Amino acid sequence: MRVKTGVKPGLGRRSFLRRAATLLAGLLAEATALAAPESYPQTVAALTYAHQRETDAQRRYVEFAGRAKQEGYGGIAYMFTAFAVSEGVHARNFKALLAQLGGQGNPAPTAIAPGNTKENLIAAVNDEIDSIDNLYPRTLERMQPEGHGEASRLVKFAWESERQHRELIQKIRRYSPMLFERVAKEIDDKTVLYFVCQTCGSTLTKVPGPRCPVCASAPEQYRQVPVPD
Repeated sequence: MRVKTGVKPGLGRRSFLRRAATLLAGLLAEATALAAPESYPQTVAALTYAHQRETDAQRRYVEFAGRAKQEGYGGIAYMFTAFAVSEGVHARNFKALLAQLGGQGNPAPTAIAPGNTKENLIAAVNDEIDSIDNLYPRTLERMQPEGHGEASRLVKFAWESERQHRELIQKIRRYSPMLFERVAKEIDDKTVLYFVCQTCGSTLTKVPGPRCPVCASAPEQYRQVPVPD
């Protein structure tokens, strides 16, 4: 004979299993969140520094563009604006990946003290060379033992874009500061439109086809950089 208990058969077990599953899911989620930074500590550290550098570069180029515009160098202002857009794509990519890895993607602003346009052009060349020759090779070297494929891919995107920046301004290095006005006039006279790939930050003076030379995205990923008013 069965004794009535007021509880339907199996209800207690199902309720227990649901609670156990919910608890287990919560524990796994917490463990994943806590483990993410420790899983790729060198990658997170390297990306954090690279994100800071790209964020600073974006802000610096915005300041450089404003100064060039004030001084009447429209072509140079436009070039700096294009570089700012490109650096912004790199910073955005790094920030998104850091969020996935549990890192911090909100760097404190670095003080920027732009000089005149002549000084800013020289600083821009030196910064691009440093990124190409030091920052990104060392970033990749630091991350390599942990083998995070997406991190390496985004860093290589930024590295290749910086090479494009250098190609766009490398002629400046061939002149001494005494010939700055000649260089500035040449840049202004030859000003063309700039286009930036929204996937990788590639910066070109025309939309490529059939694919982006850096990330192989479709040409539709390129956006024209607005000419400063």
